[in-house]
Amino acid sequence: MKKFLKLSIFSILLLLLMTGPVKALTVWNYEDWKDGNNYGTKTKISANITNLKGENEESDGMKVGPYNKASKAKLSDGITEEVYVGLDKDNYQNGDLFELSIALNAQEAQKEPKYLTEAVVMTQKSGDNFVIIANWDKNDGPIATIDSNDVYTYKWEFKKTSDNKLQVKFTILNYGKEIGTTGFVELEVANVEKATDVRYLWACNIKANYGVDIYTTLPSKASNTEESPETSDTNILFYFSLAIASGLCLFYIKKSCLNFKS
Repeated sequence: MKKFLKLSIFSILLLLLMTGPVKALTVWNYEDWKDGNNYGTKTKISANITNLKGENEESDGMKVGPYNKASKAKLSDGITEEVYVGLDKDNYQNGDLFELSIALNAQEAQKEPKYLTEAVVMTQKSGDNFVIIANWDKNDGPIATIDSNDVYTYKWEFKKTSDNKLQVKFTILNYGKEIGTTGFVELEVANVEKATDVRYLWACNIKANYGVDIYTTLPSKASNTEESPETSDTNILFYFSLAIASGLCLFYIKKSCLNFKS
């Protein structure tokens, strides 16, 4: 019985070591962006920055930019995608805007995946600020108003509820600090049961001569006095628990080995 108890404890601790906050976020590399053929242009500003521009103005007034299909996220796992966007007021005139969208696929057996729905977020220069608006948000007014130049995290989360509803949440963050969020809002679409995975990230409208800078990875912010995502309370607690679990695992392994020898 004691051996069984030890083995059970060891198995649980080992499981704790192998699990935790897994970051399966997509890396939006320069090479993965598709441009041309009326999908705007991409320019490699640096190893970490891709500048996207819109091209021909469509009949609806949109200036379509590049798209990216790098994501492999599945709705069955819960989709979380983060995009790092550089905002600099000096690069934009009053009224300039760009829109970023993440779309989902619908999949039927033995058929190619089809477009199901998407969540479009608009960023517009208004006076000396940027305003962030989500096209599906039921609240009046912008999600956030930004008055500081920086790199911001645009975060989309999709989930299917127990009653088969599709919900999406958009949050904008500045190095781990939440600036604004829509909360989870239901998307009114048919065939939710066929929703499967991410179809694309698309700069679907870029009406700004400068374009928009997308960062592959979030750059360090030496001047940042706020708590960064890597040192948040949640992660500190996790790593502290992980250290304890590691120590207990080593203890039981060592003890078990001694018992075997005896």
